Amino acid sequence: MKAILFFLARALVLLAAVAPAAFAADAYPSKPIRLLVGFPPGGPADIAARIIALGLQDIIKQNVVVENRTGAGGNIATQFVAQAAADGYTLLAATASFTLNPLISTNAGYDALKDFVPVALVATQANALAVSSSVGAKTVEELQGLIKTHKMAVATSGVGTSSDLSATNLFKVLWASDVTMVPYRGAGPAGVALASGEPQIGFMTITGVLPLHQQGKVRILAVVNDKRLPGLPSVPTMAEAGYPQLTPSWTAVFAPAGTPAAIVKRLNEATNALMATSEFKEKFAQQAMLAADSRTPAQLVDYLRTEVQTWERLVKSAGISIKQ
Repeated sequence: MKAILFFLARALVLLAAVAPAAFAADAYPSKPIRLLVGFPPGGPADIAARIIALGLQDIIKQNVVVENRTGAGGNIATQFVAQAAADGYTLLAATASFTLNPLISTNAGYDALKDFVPVALVATQANALAVSSSVGAKTVEELQGLIKTHKMAVATSGVGTSSDLSATNLFKVLWASDVTMVPYRGAGPAGVALASGEPQIGFMTITGVLPLHQQGKVRILAVVNDKRLPGLPSVPTMAEAGYPQLTPSWTAVFAPAGTPAAIVKRLNEATNALMATSEFKEKFAQQAMLAADSRTPAQLVDYLRTEVQTWERLVKSAGISIKQ
């Protein structure tokens, strides 16, 4: 009899521990969700976040509010979400800079693998090598020759972004050129600066320059992508131009570490359902992005680890020093 009572008591204790989390997941979401972006409007993270937010609202029947908290290469928003309550109501839409910043800075303020749980990979997007319309270069090779005799500056999407690191690798390491790197607070501002002609070169996510290229204000010479973009069939990839070591960027949604697995699973499944529809694939295609294939939270953890290892190798090969 004592054994039975002990078993029942232990079962009640376990049930009491599990019940609150299960209830929270079942009731989720009961209020609006904040989706933070660390970059200004017009960049890939912002565009992807707004596309996803509208779709999620229809599925989870709750408002998803996109909030831009810019600065420090995305770190301000990232640090805010890392310290937020792990209840699924404060999320982060981040790009590859999310994994890069802790590798190049001692005060990034977060650990990509320990302080967050990946919710969903949303899209991949190309980086673009572009020049202002006043620059005569029509190809990557012509640009390389031009910077040997002209002092030029390169606009990037921001310190610690994939475009900034890739540009450093291309111009400083592979080309050993004397260009001035000018990081902006996102792809949008970087594209606007490039269109003005100062700086004369841009290396940023495609969303920052595609509309300007279409308007004739800038010229895209090549894209960092696995294949040519459907909307730019005549523009080669950087691999075709001889630089296969450069890799494209991505946008993903993250939650603070400790967020209940049931909530992460619900958000993951809802986002994956959106990405699988032709409507949302087309929405991303219009922005020169590729909607990501469905991945489970566990698969996303493996993906994130691989990304950290890939960028870590690139940081070392580029000889980039760790910043305070």
